[in-house]
Amino acid sequence: MHTPNTRPHPSSYFSYEVYPFERPADMDAPQGTYPVVIVGAGPAGLVLAIQLALQGVKPVLIESEAQVSGGSRAVALTRRSMEIIEQCGVAPEFLGQAIVWDEGRSYYRHAVVHHLKIPFGEDDKFAPMTNLGQCWMEKILVDRALALGVDLRFQTRLEAMAVAGDAVTLTLDTPQGEYMLRADWVVGTDGARSAVRRLQGLRFEGESYESRFVIADFNIALDEPVGRRCYFEPPWLPGQTALMHKTPKNVWRLDYQVPDDVSDEEALDDERINSHIRAHLFYIGVDLPWSREWTTLYKPNALTLRSYNHGRVLYCGDAAHLLPVFGVRGMNTGVQDSINLAWKLAAVVQKKADAAILDTYSSERVADARQICVEASRSTRMVAPPTRGFRVMQQAVLSLAIDHEFARPLLHWRTSHPIDYEASPLTWKDADAFAAGPGPGAPPRNVRLADGGYLLDAIEPAFNVLVFGDDAALWNAARDDADTARARGLRVRLIAVRADGAKPQGADAVVADPTGHAQALWGAEGGAVYVLRPDQHVCARWKKGSATRVAQVLRHVGLQ
Repeated sequence: MHTPNTRPHPSSYFSYEVYPFERPADMDAPQGTYPVVIVGAGPAGLVLAIQLALQGVKPVLIESEAQVSGGSRAVALTRRSMEIIEQCGVAPEFLGQAIVWDEGRSYYRHAVVHHLKIPFGEDDKFAPMTNLGQCWMEKILVDRALALGVDLRFQTRLEAMAVAGDAVTLTLDTPQGEYMLRADWVVGTDGARSAVRRLQGLRFEGESYESRFVIADFNIALDEPVGRRCYFEPPWLPGQTALMHKTPKNVWRLDYQVPDDVSDEEALDDERINSHIRAHLFYIGVDLPWSREWTTLYKPNALTLRSYNHGRVLYCGDAAHLLPVFGVRGMNTGVQDSINLAWKLAAVVQKKADAAILDTYSSERVADARQICVEASRSTRMVAPPTRGFRVMQQAVLSLAIDHEFARPLLHWRTSHPIDYEASPLTWKDADAFAAGPGPGAPPRNVRLADGGYLLDAIEPAFNVLVFGDDAALWNAARDDADTARARGLRVRLIAVRADGAKPQGADAVVADPTGHAQALWGAEGGAVYVLRPDQHVCARWKKGSATRVAQVLRHVGLQ
């Protein structure tokens, strides 16, 4: 019988709520087959559940624990992740607790050897990086999921899984015993130690590094800039690397490399950890009281499944891939998995697309993970050289970077960036020449509007057709074409981006662009149409004078 920890995690800055086990009707009588069951209520699972609910599919979401994650864990959200969080409807709640940053520094002993400045322009609604402890993220997402009617079942552990034909049977264990549940589709979002992945006997491919890091959160009233700091060979940790950055509520995180001759047990010894925190604070000239909050041991990996689509079982987040934290890739990649899968799985469940569209989820996201593995491996080899040869290279770069600008870009963290699906079979290649704007497969470009709002405020989880310009013929053609798709039951929204701000007939939203700023940034001067997928990536675009093709594009992506 499953007996999860029901004692709230200790914390000075977050009040943990223990979610009770609520006996489901399935324990007393079969309730039929559920369309989607998601296993694991971390950020990837919660974002997937919310996106499905927003698109008309209410999933069952099971979680083995009784509360959200202990400690800060994943703390840094990229701008793209915040755009996804906004589409989930909780960006204000995140920002109400978070802190933001756009720069970081790397030190070699006592010298600054690299200053990273991430672009943050007036058209960006969100900062390049937003720091918020994972416990806060999950709490906000849990509240949102429950408000949308997601069937969220805490204290429920997956014990067995059988795929037969067009259904999956799950055996679930709870504090009141086991029960069976049937689903059309199962998604594993249950993290690095995924039970779903284990039950299917799947193995990762890629690199697993020998280096280890202790991650220690501690509370201190330290008035320092928010950005991340990387310390190569601090005096208290010869030959190793440490990182430090701030999270909300005066909680700072110190990640430091564990020497090869120190065991895991020794590395997690309380006095050893405390002495390292004291030594680091002394090194940076800080003499303030502090208290430790949370500690864990971490080993960087660059691993992925070969496919995220295994019949009736799919994978998102750390269940699908394990990526180094250097460059804030792990959770941020997971939420991009979730928003990609959500619209495709919803279309299949609602019989608007064939199950073959799920193959494009796997191909698009595996390609992203493989590219990240390549980039992250470069960062990891610089932060924690795995061999003597890489160690010699690191020392050479660091020594040169003290006095020579040309060497400093080699220390770039290669931070997470939005993926481009240009090579996807779902992407319609340009027939017209565009001088600017997000290209086919790219995520959208936000624009600050004259009224203080932003272009992406008008976007919802649907196919969004943006018609730039005041030309009536262009609008009418796009509207009539979109109506053809709507008549097939597809959710298509028409957004007019016009200088006069007038709402034309059939528009779901209008964006006033009196200066033409949005048109210029999207390369749409003279009139143009963009079709965005429900995950906001550009599906197709064309200019005034070209044949409209909204319905044709939707058929191209596999919608019936």
